[in-house]
Amino acid sequence: MTRKVLWGIIVVLFVTNVTTLFLVLNSEKQVSPSQEKQAQPVAEEDEREPVAKVGETEITQQAWLTSMKEQHGEAVLEEQINKEIVFQLAEQNDIQIEGKLIERELALMETMLTVTKDQLIQTKREQWEDQITYNYYLDELITRDIKINEGAIKDYYDSYKEQFDFIETFQLSHIVVSSEAEANKITKELQEGASFNVLAREYSSDESSSEKGGYLGYFSKESAYFPSEYYEHAQKLSSDAYSKPFKTNQGYTIIKLHRTLPGISFTYDELKNQIKRQLALDYVGDSYSAKVLWEELNVNWMYGD
Repeated sequence: MTRKVLWGIIVVLFVTNVTTLFLVLNSEKQVSPSQEKQAQPVAEEDEREPVAKVGETEITQQAWLTSMKEQHGEAVLEEQINKEIVFQLAEQNDIQIEGKLIERELALMETMLTVTKDQLIQTKREQWEDQITYNYYLDELITRDIKINEGAIKDYYDSYKEQFDFIETFQLSHIVVSSEAEANKITKELQEGASFNVLAREYSSDESSSEKGGYLGYFSKESAYFPSEYYEHAQKLSSDAYSKPFKTNQGYTIIKLHRTLPGISFTYDELKNQIKRQLALDYVGDSYSAKVLWEELNVNWMYGD
């Protein structure tokens, strides 16, 4: 994943949180005229209510909101304008991004998560996809007028095409014990409904993971620090299933598969536009932003030019 994409994700999460706070607080004030007349004294009283107290000094809701607006208001609004401009121009210019590129970025982001519920993963993926798509659209808009020789694109593909691939990746936990008899005992407890996490903390001899319930993280067949047997057994498992005990140089091991992220590979045609964007960005540098596109649409905002 590029550093720009990663920082883009961090920025959008910050902006989303701050914007949501503004919207929630403002929505509480959006009532009908009759309701507003009745609710006004309460609203004013609420704004005077403290959100914090330091010793005998109170910090009111109004003071807090004013400070937040002054410190973050311009940045939040600029980011919202940038996104609106980029998505509008992408639609006007009929910009299409290869879906597998977006899925690859989503898979890379997901490998940063620990064991997470499916619903939360889906929520995060939606947030990430919005920002990833924005970044790709912005790159395309910034570089659309830069000409790149197709021979250079083909040479780049031939040299670096494997770097775009995402290797099938497994999210695993394990329990390691010294004897087959102990491994079979643990398997019996698992079959009777015992928690893998609890058993790993109780029995596993791998100190680096046992205190985390045996959690290892994500790994693929190219991962250097795992026995090849892990990959072979993980391939045979479904999500939330555990293996039969098998022998490694550590002892007898039981692995649990949490999630599988499928491999993604690309043809030349699927990568051609992305490589063109990457090569064109070498002429632009890293300091560009969506603000250079503001002149293409009629933008008026409270902070002026």
